[in-house]
Amino acid sequence: MRLLHRRASKVGVVLIHGNSSCKEVFSKQFRDLAKTDFGIVVPDLPGHGASDDSDRPSTTYSFPGYSRTLSALMRQLGYSSYHVVGWSLGGHIGIEMLASDQAVRSLLITGTPPVRLTPAGAAEGFRWTAATALAGRRRFGRDEVCRYTTAMMGARLDDRSHLWRMASRTDGNARYWMVANGMAGRGMDQVDAVARSDRPIAVVQGTGDPFLRIDYLERLPVKNLWQGRPVLIEAGHAAHWQSPRVFNEAMMEFLTAH
Repeated sequence: MRLLHRRASKVGVVLIHGNSSCKEVFSKQFRDLAKTDFGIVVPDLPGHGASDDSDRPSTTYSFPGYSRTLSALMRQLGYSSYHVVGWSLGGHIGIEMLASDQAVRSLLITGTPPVRLTPAGAAEGFRWTAATALAGRRRFGRDEVCRYTTAMMGARLDDRSHLWRMASRTDGNARYWMVANGMAGRGMDQVDAVARSDRPIAVVQGTGDPFLRIDYLERLPVKNLWQGRPVLIEAGHAAHWQSPRVFNEAMMEFLTAH
C-alpha cells in the first residue's frame, strides 16, 4: 500500500480518502497537521491511487476489508493509539475501525452519513442522484469521471488534474464490491456503532453536500458527539477541500482536545 507518513510520536492520525479518490485529496490538511506531535499517515486505499489492485476484490473492497487493512497498517507502523479522519467512503471505513479496533482514539467524519447496511438504511441517509448511481459502477468513461469528480469535489476537474486521473485509474471492482458488500450487510451497523461508542466522534459537514441528507445527519443519535451536534460549514461533499481553513480549524480543535 502506498502512503505518506510522517512519524512524530506514538500517537498517530490516519486520513482516509473517499471512493475513487486518493491520498492527495488531503493535501490542504498536511500543513496544519504537521504543526502537531501526531504521526501522520495518509494511505492510498487498495485499488486506488498508487496502491495495487486487490487480488481478493470481493473481500478487500468492503468496509471490514478496508478496516482490517488499515488497522494492520497502523500496527505495522508502530501506532498503538491513533485518531481517524475519514471522508465519504473513508468515514464509513472509520466507523468500522472505531467499532472493531480499540486502538482508535477518536473519529472525525465528513461527507459520511452513518447508516444501517441495507438498501432501506442507505436510502435514509443518502440522496439518490445520477452521481450517487455511479458510486458502484465498474466502468467509468470520460463522462462518468467528469460527473463523479464534479459531484465529489464541488467543481469541474479537467483531465490534467491528479484527482481526475486517480478517479479514472481506480479499480472498478473497488466501486462495485464496496457497494455490493455494503448493501449485503457486510460490516457493522453504523447507526448502532456511533450511538454506542464511548470514544469521541466529530461530524464536520458541508451544508451543500449533494450525496447525503443533512436532516438525517442532524437527528442521528451519537453518544459522544463533539459539541453535541454536527459542525456545519458552507461547502459541498468535500468540505475539507472546498473550505479548508474552516474545516481545519474544527479538525485541529477536535484532535488536539482528545
